[in-house]
Amino acid sequence: MAEYVKPRGTADLLPVDTAEWQYLEAQARELFSLYQYREVRTPIFEHTEVFERGVGDTTDIVQKEMYTFRDRADRSITLRPEGTAGVVRAFVEQKQYGGPLPVKWFYYGPMFRYEKPQAGRFRQLHQYGVEVIGVDDPRVDAEVIELGHRFLSTVGVRSCRLEINSVGCATCRATHKEALLSHLAPVVEELCPDCQSRYEKNPLRILDCKIDRDHPRVLTAPTITDSLCGDCTVHFAAVRAYLDDLDVPYVVNPIMVRGLDYYTRTAFEFMEDSIGAMSTILAGGRYNQLVAGFGGPDLPGVGFAGGMERLILARAANGERAEDAVQPFAFVLALGNAAKSPSIRLLQSLRATGIPADADYLGRSLKSQLKTADRLGARVAILLGDDEVVHGVATVRDLQTKEQRTVSLADVVAEVSALRDPLRTVIGAANIAGGETHNQEVWE
Repeated sequence: MAEYVKPRGTADLLPVDTAEWQYLEAQARELFSLYQYREVRTPIFEHTEVFERGVGDTTDIVQKEMYTFRDRADRSITLRPEGTAGVVRAFVEQKQYGGPLPVKWFYYGPMFRYEKPQAGRFRQLHQYGVEVIGVDDPRVDAEVIELGHRFLSTVGVRSCRLEINSVGCATCRATHKEALLSHLAPVVEELCPDCQSRYEKNPLRILDCKIDRDHPRVLTAPTITDSLCGDCTVHFAAVRAYLDDLDVPYVVNPIMVRGLDYYTRTAFEFMEDSIGAMSTILAGGRYNQLVAGFGGPDLPGVGFAGGMERLILARAANGERAEDAVQPFAFVLALGNAAKSPSIRLLQSLRATGIPADADYLGRSLKSQLKTADRLGARVAILLGDDEVVHGVATVRDLQTKEQRTVSLADVVAEVSALRDPLRTVIGAANIAGGETHNQEVWE
């Protein structure tokens, strides 16, 4: 018999897991909306050129990690490995630059990278992110970083650290490239094959290599910070000053270059060491040439992205986890065939009033149904048996106080509503069949 299992690097998110995901998605939407970001949704696959141009053809993502295939028309298609390139492509294609600027968008969804799976790293991963397009003011850089800091704090990640750097502009990089080539020239043959190729095409990527990052010559390489032009120096100083104004703690990491080619000037990472080697949980920066690179006007941009899987690990390390909030307030117990029709009508009436309700459909005993109601966390159990159907009543039991009433079927919804919201008027004794509240253990 065939064994059907999920592909390596993917995960099944069961209801016990999705409560955490739903909580984080809700927190992100609420906070991003507070900062006036609006949601954008782009395709999960794009023409491959979008990522080759946007992410950079010398990056590990493009060279090693993308899921690329030919479609039926022999076009090269790639499952998106990150969000920014597709968002900027949509901004240009839909001519959003013709409206008010800046444009402030956020996104959420699955990304795909062919990597070796480990804790916090999946082949189908999920990212949330924000983008601001159309303004180069360093206050916006600081606002985006502060938003990332506030989001992590809001969801209970209190132990992470923020590292920032400036990767300069085209002028700075040209100066830095010459210094870097000269510094690394004596040891090029000692570097890994990828870095030997990067030496000619994009030597800055060598500083981000997982294999050669600890090579003595790499560790002592000239930093981009040493080559910043006057404008980039002023911009980076302003970003740091605004972060100080916002009370966002940070450290400057002069060797941070990030793994994507589109970054210019500000780059930053939030690190959470408690989750292991994959410690970056949110990162981003400025990308001032990307819009023009997609054929749009010369507009700057800045943003960040964070991984949901790593965020969940970080929350767990901080003792945080959302509980499943989906549970019935009322549970209807139908005993006997005569109770089936009135019980399903009662369920409909409860739900129409906004009361979460469920029922047993397996024909189990009263005792088993009560256990199910308790296991599901129901507050109220409603019994419909043959006698109740004949007399047009139901027995309503408060599973917390153990008090129960025999109530006219027409008044059951009002009775349950009163238990759910004590401020509502409880139905009077005249409406209660039997005339009194009692604690008889008639359900045992």
